[in-house]
Amino acid sequence: MLRAAETAPPVESLDVVARILKDRLGAVSVSFLITDFTGSSVVGLGAAGSVATGTTARRIPLAGTVYDDVIRTQRPTVESTGRGTQVRVVAPV
Repeated sequence: MLRAAETAPPVESLDVVARILKDRLGAVSVSFLITDFTGSSVVGLGAAGSVATGTTARRIPLAGTVYDDVIRTQRPTVESTGRGTQVRVVAPV
């Protein structure tokens, strides 16, 4: 995975890692979030193709959320999605 990310163009490396994780884990989707500079919310890191959309990134407030817990404890959380055997995993990276 590291080799694939390193050989991809810089603006595509995150998409490459997400695609590999999705395939290897059999995930429905994979996304990466980063805390904003204030530390009060997380923002999704956009795909390479979404950079020039002119849209504002969606901010998710941290206080009292699973993201806040995962960031503070540095431990992953697994939640049921209510859709059969699908689960949602939030993990620090």
